[in-house]
Amino acid sequence: MNNNYKTINKPIRTQNIWLNSTDALVDSERKIFTFNDIPLIQVRNHSVLKINSITLSGAGVSSASAHNWTIKLANVKYNTTSYFNSDNDSIPTIAMLNYDTNNSVQNGSFALELEPSDINQLIIKVVSDDNHGLAKNSQNIDIHIGLTICEYEE
Repeated sequence: MNNNYKTINKPIRTQNIWLNSTDALVDSERKIFTFNDIPLIQVRNHSVLKINSITLSGAGVSSASAHNWTIKLANVKYNTTSYFNSDNDSIPTIAMLNYDTNNSVQNGSFALELEPSDINQLIIKVVSDDNHGLAKNSQNIDIHIGLTICEYEE
């Protein structure tokens, strides 16, 4: 075995978090979703947050098609030296997707390196390319997001 190659580390701990917009406090534009009733998420060591899945539903879902959606995650401590944000918004982008009537496609593979912390609240910001939140034609759209936090040894 050649020891010159760095071993790819497997996570020592994985946490899955499911967020459903119907469980959040929502602002009037349906852009900001505050999740207060989540179990404590303990981030230790070197941890990376990734999106596992995104699903849209609700009465307004048919109006969500043909739009690009940006999803941001607020109220978390993240490694600012490993993240660059080009949209002049200090909230890190965790997903971008184009939704159509057949499926949703995530554009790119986003990963956010988290700093050690205890998280007991998450805030998701969702905005479409025409600056709407999760409401189209006076009908609400619900979002369901599966997050995974992988913790690695230092």
